[in-house]
Amino acid sequence: MPKLVANDIATALKKRISSGEWIENGRMPPERDLASEFGVARNTVRRAVSFLEDDGTVVRHVGRGTFLTATPGSMAATVSRMEGTSPADMMEIRQLLEPAAASFAATNASATELNAVREAHKIASESQDMPTFEHWDAEFHHRIFACSRNDFLKEIHNLMRILRNQAPWFEMKKRSFSEERRSIYCSEHQMVLDALLRRDPESASQAMLAHLRTVERNLLGR
Repeated sequence: MPKLVANDIATALKKRISSGEWIENGRMPPERDLASEFGVARNTVRRAVSFLEDDGTVVRHVGRGTFLTATPGSMAATVSRMEGTSPADMMEIRQLLEPAAASFAATNASATELNAVREAHKIASESQDMPTFEHWDAEFHHRIFACSRNDFLKEIHNLMRILRNQAPWFEMKKRSFSEERRSIYCSEHQMVLDALLRRDPESASQAMLAHLRTVERNLLGR
């Protein structure tokens, strides 16, 4: 068997934790047992476990062992598994949730909340560089969820926002970015905003869905 490095072992261990392999007693096997199983030195296993400790998957107690921080059925374990969500899956979920959020916002938002959406759109439209635009683009969408007055929907979006702020997502958005596309996004945001200001939930939902389909084509090429 090829010699495994610490990153490979950490990935394998995380998959086994997610599958519930060690759920019964909530702890991992000793490092010496894992080293024997993987055919590596104990210090390699120790580095792998350190990676899991750094991301909160496990916690080590000197003299007692390495313990899981979450069982597979817990919310923390679910969030951990979501870290590998594909861009395609994310876009499908966005197209389900964000048109609904825009519809709710058109009905439920206060004038102050709508002005906050307008402000985010204005700053995004005037931005001169990609990072600034990305920040205010995300803020535009975030503020629409805040306008929905649905706390559960807002929390789902907060989780999605965390996943989309990870480095691989930013790099993908950076590669697909162009001034022409920024201009199109801003025009589509304006259509969403106009529908919100008219208090037109159906048009707000349709405008948001059209915008997300444009984003999907640019990010995924489909």
